[in-house]
Amino acid sequence: MQAAPDLSAAHSGTAIAIGGRRAGYLRRRDMAFSLLLVAPALVLVAGIFLYPAVFTLTLSVTEFDMVRLQIGEFVGLENYARLLANPGFIDTIWRTIYFGLLISVAATVFGFLIALLLDQKFAGRTVLRVVVVLPWAVPPVVAGVLWGQMFHADVGFVNALLYRVGLIDQYRIWLGDGWTALHVIAIAEIWKAIPFMVLFFLAGLQSIPQQLFEAAAVDGATVWQRFRYVLLPLMVPIAIPLILIQFVWAMKAFDTIFVLTRGGPAGSTTTLNYLVYREAFQSFDLGRAAAAAYVLLLVTLFVVLVMSVVRHYLTLRQGGTT
Repeated sequence: MQAAPDLSAAHSGTAIAIGGRRAGYLRRRDMAFSLLLVAPALVLVAGIFLYPAVFTLTLSVTEFDMVRLQIGEFVGLENYARLLANPGFIDTIWRTIYFGLLISVAATVFGFLIALLLDQKFAGRTVLRVVVVLPWAVPPVVAGVLWGQMFHADVGFVNALLYRVGLIDQYRIWLGDGWTALHVIAIAEIWKAIPFMVLFFLAGLQSIPQQLFEAAAVDGATVWQRFRYVLLPLMVPIAIPLILIQFVWAMKAFDTIFVLTRGGPAGSTTTLNYLVYREAFQSFDLGRAAAAAYVLLLVTLFVVLVMSVVRHYLTLRQGGTT
């Protein structure tokens, strides 16, 4: 007698297939709905970031007609070659890197030291915290004017103070010397960056369990040893990302340079970002301005990559994971 076919297995396979198709349909529907929800944000990001980036790249390899306000013929890397042919362009690149590293490292060090102070309990700590954050609320142009008045050659507060304490025998023209002017701008930028650093370092300090320091003290560690072997290793993962962020911000510095020196004297305070402005709105050469903008991007990415490698190395030395 012939056995009856196993219909239950067939029905089970059909149900699994139907269930799989339905699950796939639901996933595709959820994906389409998710894309629909983020579509406005994607359009906004593309309009604000992607389109200008592509347009700038196009300008850097073409000749822009300023009379007709339209893109002209393709010139390849000619705009980049014209930049490199300028004897001062390489100096501008090194000056920009030095300027960015100086601001990011100095702001990190001072921000960490101020955060250490504000982490202690003393009278007036709340008022001092408010005072430390105030530079963040000052508009960049106003901050530039403020520092310009402080370093004024005739009526500046810095000259008056140094003269009265005997550190200088005559008033100095701080913004008349290229090396000094660059560091005056750096001081102004560091002053603006410190509140951001202090807030993050203070949050990091307050998240460290005090039992670690108490255990180290019980083991006989001195104050310096607790600072060197307990506190610093815990703060390095916070410090390195802050240095990276501040370096990128410093590479984009414009307002302070524009207000204090306009890139002078003799281009000694011109950074790549200010060079982009000068080529575009003073020389009206949009091709070279766009090329300078992409050189600035490449320089920034290179330095950030080097810093990331250093961060990876320090992380491995501490026995952590990247």
